[in-house]
Amino acid sequence: MQADAKAEPSRRSKVSRFQLDGVYQKKDLNTLMIKTFIIFLILSLASLQAASSESRLFQKKGESKILINNRILARINGKPISTYDLMKKMDLSFYRQYPEYASSIDARYQFYQMSWRGALSDMIDKQLILADAQESKIEVTSGDVRQEIETAFGPTVIANLDKAGFSFDEAFKMMQEEIMIRRLISGRVHSKAIRLVTPFKVRQAYEEYISDPSNAKLTQWNYRILTIKERNLEKSEECAKVAYQLLMEGIPLDSIVEKLKESQLIGKKGQATLSNLIKQNEKEITKDYSTYITLLDAGMYSQPFSHKSRTSSAIVYRIIAVQEKIPGGIPPFKELESRLKEKLMDKEIDRETDQYLAKLRHYYHIKDEDIETSLPSNYQPFILK
Repeated sequence: MQADAKAEPSRRSKVSRFQLDGVYQKKDLNTLMIKTFIIFLILSLASLQAASSESRLFQKKGESKILINNRILARINGKPISTYDLMKKMDLSFYRQYPEYASSIDARYQFYQMSWRGALSDMIDKQLILADAQESKIEVTSGDVRQEIETAFGPTVIANLDKAGFSFDEAFKMMQEEIMIRRLISGRVHSKAIRLVTPFKVRQAYEEYISDPSNAKLTQWNYRILTIKERNLEKSEECAKVAYQLLMEGIPLDSIVEKLKESQLIGKKGQATLSNLIKQNEKEITKDYSTYITLLDAGMYSQPFSHKSRTSSAIVYRIIAVQEKIPGGIPPFKELESRLKEKLMDKEIDRETDQYLAKLRHYYHIKDEDIETSLPSNYQPFILK
């Protein structure tokens, strides 16, 4: 659904594309557009509030309101879906995603405007699944529903329900339906997907993955650079050689600069600096450094080499100290197995869900074009006053 609520992480991809509010989440461009729009809207609201206390977008509650152009939008298995029903479903999604903006009339209105068509399609799918669930005699206990309500609205259920604009009975019914949908989808879709994603298919997906050269990991080096600059090039080279010798003798890298100063090898106008840790892969390392660093492993130092400073254009001497080398290449099967399996599961779940919904729509004679033509061409379900 384009206005879908955030699902619990442990349940992601486990109940097909039906999240906690029982709504069918289509993975399409419209979903991304709505989420992007809502983020933009929230940032705009915050900015306007800071800029002016008289901003219309943050008027006190009651100064603006949303009027509902209520009508029957669709009938599924004899059950009507009204504009009011649609609004309540979007209210639940809006509250779950943006509870901090639950009192913003304008934010809610914009959410309605961007979401209602997709939300209607989702509600139709939901009612079709519920009809199937009733025929399958799926039962849900009151305890399961109460636990679901507390998970969605927190321990202060009544206060949060009031904030979201729901009665307890409304929330109970919606959560009951969500549980029924999850359980049915688990049997109709998820169980099939599990059987289809075999170890052979996972291994086959791995072979396809590694056959693409772009999937090979790049070798990464984590390193620091010791830079030495003295009054002339010969002096800089001399100091750099001493620094390298100290490193070979086991003097810690972080102590080198101080050792050079103590030995007075670095004059008043000289400089010896040690960079912060740099993390780069083989494509990110500059050509000037790659000649030296590609020969090094963890704990090794390059021979001192001259280098033109980017800041002053002066010639300085540098020593590269590699702290860690992370080899690249093709990731092993064990490293990718769970990720590839999850990807295959998602693909099969999407396919099985589409097939399941198509069968339901055919069985109940539901066509999107019929619903679309039944509405006035200029129909606006919500009006901001």
